[in-house]
Amino acid sequence: MLDQYARVIECKLKKIIPQIAIQELKYIFLLFLSTRIILTFIGVQSRIFLEPYHGKEYVWIYSDKLWLDIWGVWDTGWYLGIAANGYSATTAAFLNNQANYAFFPLYPLLMRLFSFDINNIYITGIIISNICLLISCIFLYDLVKLDESSDTAIRSVKYMFLFPTAFILSGVFTESLFLALALACFYYARKGNWLLVGLLGFFLSLTRSLGVLIIVPALYEYLKSKPISRDVFYLLMIPFGLLLFMIYNYYLTGDFLAFMHTQSAWGRSLANPLRTLYEGLIGSGNANIFPGLFTIISLSMMILFYKKIRFSYWIFGMYSIIVPLLSGLYSMPRFALVIFPLFILLAQMTKESNTDQVLVIFLALLQGCLMVFWSNGFPVII
Repeated sequence: MLDQYARVIECKLKKIIPQIAIQELKYIFLLFLSTRIILTFIGVQSRIFLEPYHGKEYVWIYSDKLWLDIWGVWDTGWYLGIAANGYSATTAAFLNNQANYAFFPLYPLLMRLFSFDINNIYITGIIISNICLLISCIFLYDLVKLDESSDTAIRSVKYMFLFPTAFILSGVFTESLFLALALACFYYARKGNWLLVGLLGFFLSLTRSLGVLIIVPALYEYLKSKPISRDVFYLLMIPFGLLLFMIYNYYLTGDFLAFMHTQSAWGRSLANPLRTLYEGLIGSGNANIFPGLFTIISLSMMILFYKKIRFSYWIFGMYSIIVPLLSGLYSMPRFALVIFPLFILLAQMTKESNTDQVLVIFLALLQGCLMVFWSNGFPVII
């Protein structure tokens, strides 16, 4: 009898826990360690070398240990403030009336829950981000392996680490948490576990506003896999996360959409995405050239190679580019980091070893250069 129960439990766990061989786990862990060590070295040495030259660009001090301090820039301060003190209806006049309720609650809440005291919140954020990065690796590998060979799956993980802005996945930002939750949603959708899809989607919509749109590819996977039944209602858990934050915004400010309306304080407003791209590349100086090129390359890959990836992944990739682009080019290289179909496409395009080697070298050098700008607070990657 006990053996039967054990087998039932083992069978159920296999349906929930992603399966990955020890060899692949070792490779992933090696990629994680080697890339984090190299990026830390680049960040520390560039900070030391550039300190006399970058003037007031760098204004964040989160740790007295330089190798930790480099992982917090730009929005890190907002997340730390929310984790330590909660939300406030007060706007920061010296920051063009920016408000912390522009930032969604799950990541700072986790920082607060898992920190031993206020002084450890920053380190807790780094730990959470890196754990989520490793979780993302496992889910990405297993998700790709549902359709591709193990070689392509492990290359997808490699290109996630090599993506030009992948250093952000170890920083005190929401990207690694968002990516882990999104990949888990897709994995369990492919496995037909709609309760977990709904629950993970709920948390995803509490991580960033874009998270609520995961309901679209999730519904596509549902309709493709089975006739409609009662378990489709699990997907309604996804927008409930956003709804909760909207209700809290109303309690705090009297405005259900305060988190959207305050975006204007960052210079974001609704605009034609094609016009945004055009003005960024041609009409508004050099500041938007890199984000513009980055966006065009990402969008071109999704459009040109759409037949090479699953349609639900394509939906996710397209709205992950177009929706942020509606409010401007700033941060597009960071927003594109969660578009995992790009990692899959890169893995598919590099089945030839020579192509793989050339692309690995190019992306590694590009990421190293961008790490210099990011860890020193220069506004190239925001």
